Amino acid sequence: MLLIIILLLTLLKFTKWSVNPNPNRSFSLLITSFSGVCVAVQLRKQLNIESYTVFDENRDVGGTWLVNTYPGCACDIPSHLYSYSFEPNPNWSKVYSGQEEIWEYLRNVAKKYDVYANIKFNHRVISAEWDEKIGKWLVKVLDKPNNKEEIYIFDILISSAGALRVPNYPQQFEAFEGPKMHSAVWDSSIELKDKVVAIVGSGASAVQIIPEIVDKVKQLVVYQRNAAWVIPRTQFPFSSYTKWAFANIPGVQWSLRNLIFWSNEMYISAFGINTIMGKIAVMLGNYQLNRQVSDPELREKLTPKYPLGCKRVTPSNEYYPALGKPNVTLITSKITDVTKDSITNEDGTCVQPDVLILATGFKVQDFFAPLNITSKGGEDLLKKWKKEGPCAYMGIACHSTPNAFFILGPNTGLGHNSIVFTIECQVNWMIKVIEEMSKRNASVVSIKKSAEDEYMDSILTSMKTTVWGTYDCGSWYADHRGVITALWPESLVSYYNRTKDVNFSHMEFM
Repeated sequence: MLLIIILLLTLLKFTKWSVNPNPNRSFSLLITSFSGVCVAVQLRKQLNIESYTVFDENRDVGGTWLVNTYPGCACDIPSHLYSYSFEPNPNWSKVYSGQEEIWEYLRNVAKKYDVYANIKFNHRVISAEWDEKIGKWLVKVLDKPNNKEEIYIFDILISSAGALRVPNYPQQFEAFEGPKMHSAVWDSSIELKDKVVAIVGSGASAVQIIPEIVDKVKQLVVYQRNAAWVIPRTQFPFSSYTKWAFANIPGVQWSLRNLIFWSNEMYISAFGINTIMGKIAVMLGNYQLNRQVSDPELREKLTPKYPLGCKRVTPSNEYYPALGKPNVTLITSKITDVTKDSITNEDGTCVQPDVLILATGFKVQDFFAPLNITSKGGEDLLKKWKKEGPCAYMGIACHSTPNAFFILGPNTGLGHNSIVFTIECQVNWMIKVIEEMSKRNASVVSIKKSAEDEYMDSILTSMKTTVWGTYDCGSWYADHRGVITALWPESLVSYYNRTKDVNFSHMEFM
């Protein structure tokens, strides 16, 4: 599917990049959504690097916002915050923008900074192996149009694969032979009008899809394993005057961005144990449910049986009303059998859908898969991480992978604020490390294992004070051990403070 890796090529020895980048050095990246574009832009802005090659498995930039095209696809963070601080957009059409508008924003940023000129689309990175003898990465890339594999030698590997990338297809639905699709691989050629449609899932994608298709289908059968916490969403369009003010009156747009940021930052306390903000958030969620669902039986089915925040909280004003429509059936008992044309549940319910939609999320715990990374000593990094759990200093660098950076690596996802802020923190931290390599005339940098272990211990300690580290609700935030590997447990201000300066004593330069 969507493999998103950034590869930074040829470090070696050179003068300080921000002043005089060596014109003989070449750089290679494989770009993704916000993280990949951010890296490409900051290489140019901060390090003055213009010569690099970009690999992207897809046909265009955008990553998640290119690939996900399901009805209602949108971000659950307001657009004026879900955007780069260095590239504000005064022309967002509404508070929460949809997929097409976000994708267009990313394309415009890539065009403005001339990222397109350096991109090789339809190129997938297959593997990356650290060669200790030469101190470089050996990277195998597939040229998809020509079905040709090539080996490149790189000095620095920057992965920006992201988590919401590889669709999760539960094996039990393979038996269904009718038209079916995953929400992340939407097939618009499949007709839904006047059909009996089954949708499996109750997470963010399902919450967005269901209101969009409910009036088109003959019958909609929703399979819910766990009820979602759904909170109100303040959605409205921006007038032309407001857009003009954003573009022309200094401080207006920046003030809105800050207002959204600090409002969201308050939510982190809602995910603590028995906090006042948590109780307020629960009241808000229950208010939304009680106000929009009058049927007591349906309301009971839609009442979450786990603490707020343990699974992803989703804002929507349309989800509950959609489930209350007469052509919708909500099934909460366990699916026990799937045949070529039917789905049977533990309570005896049997449905024969015309179309099956799997809103079953992503393989978050596969990290950068299907890319295979071989670290120091010839160790398969993914196998190690999946068995023992991922370890990454600041979620960006790992002691066993010299000259490698992971943008949106382990324990850097968010449950309360904009991931774009995290991306910018990580990219700026990485830029400082690369600059330090130049100053020290070093060709290799790696994190000390002691520093990595100390950092991971601090994450585990912080996690214990949250709902994520206290309750097991079967969320995709946790791995097979029940350990949260996807989320940052503290505020974004805390992450900013940790990454704004680099402690070079935690690194080894050679």
